[in-house]
Parts: sequence; C-alpha cells; structure tokens
Amino acid sequence: MDEQLILLQQALARQALVPAGAPPIDISVSRQYGESTVTMRTQLGAVQNSGVQRAYTRNSFYEAETEVPALLAEIDRLKRKALARGVNLTSPHEGVPAEDVSVLRQVFSIADDTGDGRIDRDQLGQLHQVLGEPLTDAELTLAFKAMDVTRQGSIGFDDFLAWYTLAHSESGVLSTKGMAYTSRFQKIMNKLSSAFDIKHLTTATSGMPNSLDFRVHFHYNDAGQLKQISPWHDIPLFSSDGHLHMITEIPKFSRAKFEIATGEAFNPIKQDVKNGKLREYKHGDMCFNYGAFPQTWEDPKHTTPDTGFAGDNDPIDAIEIGTRILRSGSVTKVKVLGCLAMIDDGETDWKVICINVEDPLSQQLNDIEDVERVLPGYISFMREWLRNYKVIDGKPQNSFGLNEKAVGKEYTMRVIEETHQFWQKLTATGAKTV
Repeated sequence: MDEQLILLQQALARQALVPAGAPPIDISVSRQYGESTVTMRTQLGAVQNSGVQRAYTRNSFYEAETEVPALLAEIDRLKRKALARGVNLTSPHEGVPAEDVSVLRQVFSIADDTGDGRIDRDQLGQLHQVLGEPLTDAELTLAFKAMDVTRQGSIGFDDFLAWYTLAHSESGVLSTKGMAYTSRFQKIMNKLSSAFDIKHLTTATSGMPNSLDFRVHFHYNDAGQLKQISPWHDIPLFSSDGHLHMITEIPKFSRAKFEIATGEAFNPIKQDVKNGKLREYKHGDMCFNYGAFPQTWEDPKHTTPDTGFAGDNDPIDAIEIGTRILRSGSVTKVKVLGCLAMIDDGETDWKVICINVEDPLSQQLNDIEDVERVLPGYISFMREWLRNYKVIDGKPQNSFGLNEKAVGKEYTMRVIEETHQFWQKLTATGAKTV
C-alpha cells in the first residue's frame, strides 16, 4: 500500500479528535532524490454536519475545498506532476530520467500540431510517419489504446509520459506487440537525443562576392571536430523541439537568385547562372525570405495528382513571412502555415508558407487562415509576385494548382512528408547530387 494512503488513514483517525474550527492537519510526504527533495503537501480540516463528522480537504495549490475522496486524486496528480519533472514517486524501479522527459516533451510537441496539449490516434500515427518509424494500423491501435486509459479519444502529455514509464518498467506490463512498439519508439528517442543543434553550425564563403565562383559552405562542430556538411542532406528536416529547419537562400528585400547547388559536392549555396551570367529577379526585390527545407526532394518522376505535374528536381521551397531579414546560409526554426501549388515550366514547384518561430508575429500565426487575418492581402500579393516574376524576361506567367488557393498546415505537412520520403529514396541509392 502506498505510504501516502497510510498517512491519509492516520490523519483521518486523528481527525476524529479534532474539534470543529480547529487548525487543519498538514499531510506531507517527502522523498530524497540525490541532492533534491520532492515534497507533496495537503491539509485536512474538520466540520460538523448534522451530528455526523465529515472531512474536507484544502490543498495549497488551488485554495479550494473538496471532499476527502478527492485527496487520493490530488496525491495522484502530484505524483504525475513530479513524474513530469523526471521523478517517480511510486517506485524507484519505474523512474524516467529527466533527460528522457525533456525529449519526450519534444516528441509530444511534434505530434501536437494544433498546440492544444492533446493528441489523437491519427496524430500519433502521423508522428511516426514524420520521424521515419511508421506503424501498421494494428500497431497504432494497440499503442494508442495503451495510452488512452480514460478512453477520451485523445491523450495529454501526462498520459503519454505515464504510458512510457510503464512501458519501460521492470514489471514488463506490455504485451509482446507492445514491447515491439516500445523498441521502435526508442529509436525515435535515440534520434532526438542526438539531435542537430543550430548553435554548432557555421558557414564560410569562398570566391569573390558577385562572381561565378562565390559559394557559401556549411560546417558543423561535431564534438569539437569541425566537419563540412551538406545543408541539403546533413541538416535534419525537423528540429528536436518539433519545428522545421529552413535554409535561407535569398534574404528578404534582395533579388540575387541564390540557391542550394544540388549538383555540387556538399551542396553549397551559389548564385544561379544563365548563359554565363549571374541571375537576379528583375521583377523586383523579394518581399519575403526565400529558401528550402533540407532532406526533401520533389521527385521529377512522380506526378502529383492534385497538380497533374511532376516535381521540379529540387528541395521543396520555403517562403518565410516574418518581419526579420534572414541572411543567406542561415538555418532557422520555422512554423509551417500552408502552401501554394505553383506550376513552373510544366513542373510542380510547391511554395511552403512559414514563419520564424522567434518572429514577433509567430504567436499570432498557426495556420493559413491566420495569415489573412493578421496580414490581409499578403497571400494574394505573394501569389501574384510568383506568377509574374519571369514575365519581364519574356517568359509566360506561372500558374497554380488547387484552384490557386493557399491550403492549410495539415495538407502542407503531408506534402512535406511526401517530399521527405522522396529524399529518403534518393539518398538510399547513395545519391548526393542531382
């Protein structure tokens, strides 16, 4: 029996001796974990009701009175609260290290694409798709059922964490299939635990600016060793906290057409060239930061049903609409808002609309309808700029699929995931350039 329950029973026995109106009795349970002490505390008072003594509790968190049976629920809540901090108050054999709790929060935030603190079965399945560990329908059903103990159809982080704790306990509560799922989930944990950190990324240039030889090269400090990397292949699509990495090619309010050199070793950024001359957007300056998502590829052999055209053989494009200018070669965590299905020269050329998570507007923008609300007319402006920027060079206008609509985040995330899978197939063959 839990020591908290024993203390509660002792307190209830003492309560019979406490006259009405007397100071409440403190119930406190403390445990030592290394150099830290975790304490749970509540108060028990007494009142008289028609000659029959009835107990009430007052906990120090809400300053509200509830009946005694709720005390057990409060103790359970405190256990879960401690558990979320990496401390298990139930058994020393079933704890989750604090660093795992931190990573688990990151995993949960990836699945919680609505930001409401809960995920459903489909979001759990999408999480596994995004992280490269897809589940069969039967595996997904079994895993979610194990998490959704209250059968609400959705789970919060506490449910997610409680499941993970039980799955890794010495008691082995999961079935063989469940343990197989846990093993697969551990792969995701390992991926995120060794996650890429933007702080360790540096860039260096070679060649003279405004020349055919100018390049922006990428290097990563890996445990003290500086290694040259490919921004396309070696920077992960997802950050460890569930956002996406965007590589800026063309800064806002500029017009030099910089791009990732997908045909060169290590894929540096260079300025595009046509007929031996550096390319610029004669239509005018970019009014947004423009770049690409790493580890994506629009397969030129795949025809997109919603557009009727094959991919353009490049990483998927990103349009960042925040207030700040992002420098060429910078890597930024962004929040996906939606996309436009542009058709360029008979090829599908997705334009993903996103925002820097640190931008002042980020908190107001979570999906495509928010863009029109906060920045009215901006989507139409972007679409017309993209439609007409080549006309000055004597080329026809670009067109757009999906009835020219900017579609929302959910659709866009499926597009990004598809292009990520195309990239996986490309690199599985050993290809580093196209």
